[in-house]
Amino acid sequence: MANTVVINGDNRKFTLSPDIKLYALMDAGFTKTVRGNFDYEHPLYNDSPYNAPTKLKMTINKQLSHLTMVVTDRNGLQKVNIFKNRQLAPTVKLLNYILKDFEERKILVQVKD
Repeated sequence: MANTVVINGDNRKFTLSPDIKLYALMDAGFTKTVRGNFDYEHPLYNDSPYNAPTKLKMTINKQLSHLTMVVTDRNGLQKVNIFKNRQLAPTVKLLNYILKDFEERKILVQVKD
């Protein structure tokens, strides 16, 4: 069973789908690392991706059994809570769109309590 992750400030929990496929990761924009893991980085922006204040970072291990997912600052060094600032509502909307896409591609599933 894969681990469960929560994005900082969000109340939803996600885990890897039991139906996850390698080709779905590649189609969704994941890149394979030297160690065989799969990384995904996407800027969360309002106007331009080049000056995005935050980004979504995800890593799935090569066995497709462990997930890490975090929203960070522009440099990718510090966690950011995009849910506490009303001005970041478009950023939250974009994040929700990406997560919904991953659910439709059977990469992620939302864990119901």
